[in-house]
Amino acid sequence: MTLSEIYTCKLDSEAYGLLNQYPNMVKWWTQQTKEPPATFSGFRNHYYSAWKNAWNNYNSQHAQTSSLAAYNMLKLSKGQPIEELKYSFAVISPRIVKIEDEKLVFPTKQSKKAHIQLLPKNQTQKTLLEQTQNKYWQINQILLTPNWCTIPLTRYLSLTQEKEDNLIQKLRK
Repeated sequence: MTLSEIYTCKLDSEAYGLLNQYPNMVKWWTQQTKEPPATFSGFRNHYYSAWKNAWNNYNSQHAQTSSLAAYNMLKLSKGQPIEELKYSFAVISPRIVKIEDEKLVFPTKQSKKAHIQLLPKNQTQKTLLEQTQNKYWQINQILLTPNWCTIPLTRYLSLTQEKEDNLIQKLRK
């Protein structure tokens, strides 16, 4: 089962710093090739070392997510240059993010972490955060903006045991 929730959030300076740089990272990837890339892994692997030099000290998962965003943009635009990204956003890998006390926590640069305060709008969102912190849900790729984030959560269930799952029953109330 997968649920996606949109949370209002308050970003710290590390998160704002990433939001300011992330669209530039995506644009950087799009400027590396004049042809739509044949495969994502080939595209990422070919330019990864250059990305590490250009974005010194940033966590390598930001290379992964920004290259994927760029790859998809290049495929959709059929290789046409992408002039400008108008919005501040970042895609956060599930490999590096966790929830602690209603905050998203993930590394941005070497030895630096973003702490994003999530503002649950109802008891369901609050319960989902508690359950996720307790490892009941797995976090998937997060879309972050200056004011909100979308958090997809996955739980693998046995359909024969779903009715007996107390945490799901609690969430349904």
